[in-house]
Amino acid sequence: MKQLLRIFKVAFQAINKNRSRSLLTMLGIIIGVAAVIMTISAGEGAAKQVRDQISGLGSNLLMIRTKSERRAGINVRMGRPLDKKDYDILKKSAVWMPELSPLVGIGGQVIGPDGNYSSTVYGVSSAYFNILSRDIALGEVFTAEDVKAASKVCVIGETIREELFSGRDPIGSQIRINKVPFTVIGLLKEQGQGAMGQDQDDIIIAPYTTIQNRLYGSTEYNMIMASASSEDAVEDAKLEASMLLREAHRLLPDQEDDFEITTQIEIQEISGSIMNILTILLGAIGSISLIVGGVGIMNIMLVSVTERTREIGTRLALGARESDILIQFLIEAITLSLIGGIIGIIFGILGNQLVYKLTNFVIPTSMSSVLIGFGFSVFIGVAFGYFPARKAAKLNPIDAIRYE
Repeated sequence: MKQLLRIFKVAFQAINKNRSRSLLTMLGIIIGVAAVIMTISAGEGAAKQVRDQISGLGSNLLMIRTKSERRAGINVRMGRPLDKKDYDILKKSAVWMPELSPLVGIGGQVIGPDGNYSSTVYGVSSAYFNILSRDIALGEVFTAEDVKAASKVCVIGETIREELFSGRDPIGSQIRINKVPFTVIGLLKEQGQGAMGQDQDDIIIAPYTTIQNRLYGSTEYNMIMASASSEDAVEDAKLEASMLLREAHRLLPDQEDDFEITTQIEIQEISGSIMNILTILLGAIGSISLIVGGVGIMNIMLVSVTERTREIGTRLALGARESDILIQFLIEAITLSLIGGIIGIIFGILGNQLVYKLTNFVIPTSMSSVLIGFGFSVFIGVAFGYFPARKAAKLNPIDAIRYE
């Protein structure tokens, strides 16, 4: 134990003797560890936001679309489009899906009292608000009677209010969507940025019958959205929807589905996998700085071995073993790496806080990122310090003492 403490003392003395050089050597490790912590934390923070936003939609959501394939850069529809017949069958016969809503989306130019704005208008049923858990801040949502009567009413998001009403109360006012007048009856609660970076408040929602008759000019649906009776019933609801639609589309047992059913759980799993891959890639990019720092440590340790050749020879001549020399220089390399790692952790944590202050993007400093960064710094110290240490240990005492 005393021998080890003495070796550490000699290592610190050697580092302290060349402070500027030691600091510059540690700089690569400091930057590398800080980069690893910040990149991994950013990836985990983004993944958490995506998970939270997807979970906010509920875990019992199902989305039914016409099957399509990507050919020559465009999506080609592989089955017949969803329409009112499919919706009516599901609504009438489904047991596990109490809430259903068609969805028809169309882009349009929207004109309001204080300007005009290009946005997307979604035609849905009154059940849409329950399915996606969209709450109202002002006014009210349209009813099943409004859908049946194809009323020209709509509910808008906060972004639309800012663009067309300069933040004023929009309830009761009129907007024109592709020259068709709509009365604003509700304002959605603000939700901010979505899981994929989209503005969830840049939205106009109206009865799907109105959109089909006045704007869309087709009886087809882009999608049918459904809510299973519970999270445990999602798979039952998916199987039920598949059976009902296969029957409605008169598909034979050996024919593939001409529709696709995606559940909220599947979306969470896919997005989780994507974000995990992103986090790994970000961490790998940050690790490049650590490798550069390791090369710097190896370079400086080789210089140190050359400068201290006579000292090494003297110690060997006085009875020091090769293992003593090897451990001494290895500990010097590890000490440089550890000090750089600790400083890097501090900078990484401060960097996360700085990003939050500047962008309001929450980056929680995870313990895993700290452990990974610190572990890498130790590994770099051992891996890149071993070769110079071994070179020092293998010096011939006589040649080393004569070295000028």
